[in-house]
Amino acid sequence: MRWHAFLFCLVSFAASAAQGASFSSVWKKVQATPYAALPAHSVTKASFYKGATWISAGTNILAADAKRTVKVGTDILPTFQKLVHPIGICFAGSWTITEKSPFTGYFAQGSKALIIARASEAMGNGLAKDYRALGLAGKLFPTSNPTDDREYETANFFTVDDLGGALAKSYLDLAKTNAPPISKHFSTFFALPMLSVISSAFNAADKNPAVRQLYPIAELGLTNKTTAVTPALMSLKAENSERPGNADFRDELRLKNFKKPLTFSISVAAKGDKLSKIGTIELDEEALTAECDHNLHFAHPKWR
Repeated sequence: MRWHAFLFCLVSFAASAAQGASFSSVWKKVQATPYAALPAHSVTKASFYKGATWISAGTNILAADAKRTVKVGTDILPTFQKLVHPIGICFAGSWTITEKSPFTGYFAQGSKALIIARASEAMGNGLAKDYRALGLAGKLFPTSNPTDDREYETANFFTVDDLGGALAKSYLDLAKTNAPPISKHFSTFFALPMLSVISSAFNAADKNPAVRQLYPIAELGLTNKTTAVTPALMSLKAENSERPGNADFRDELRLKNFKKPLTFSISVAAKGDKLSKIGTIELDEEALTAECDHNLHFAHPKWR
């Protein structure tokens, strides 16, 4: 009984004040406290408020968080509860562009970056039996050296397979995109009270939030960012053939279940054009930790 479209929008709000960070420091923090057991966290209308009573709705913490996310671009934040996409598993690896395209920055041929990524679900529905809106967020560091301790401004992206939720048996079955489809189900009507709270919060922070623009990646590494050429669409499709069959996507994506690194093709396109594969993401380290869920922050730009 979920409608994920609004939730995707809020999670991917822009952070206007970018901060520098090194790959090694961020990944070390993300790895710090492994879970002894997988946590659960349901997203409800009540979870958007603090101090609610029978005579008072309480403080709208969703609105407060929305304002924070448009101002803060830091990669690691003090411990906080993600109000959407609350459960996930993090990875580290590489972003490699091997093919020519008209796009610039780290979409250009020959680009190679380190990446920290988080696979997540929009409403805390971790199990394959549920309608799930499964996402993959990524943070690019413009270096290929994992021991590089220089601080960089990162470029972040956010993708989802289906904003309305899908009954995919595996996290890997559906491609993740920055402009996802929206499937509608009868059960979404039961979520309308929650949606009214979400709508008022994200509409005050950004516009056109159902599409996450990609210009931070196209501008990464450019001296003159006005020369950037940015794709309108990006699609990430799993290349691994294995489907481990675990009920919870976090168990399914453990790297021990695969013969090679978790690999996604990177395909991009200008508006109106057909997607073309230009490279791959390979994820070869994992972190199923409290810091992955409660400290790692993916900043996204406001709509241009």
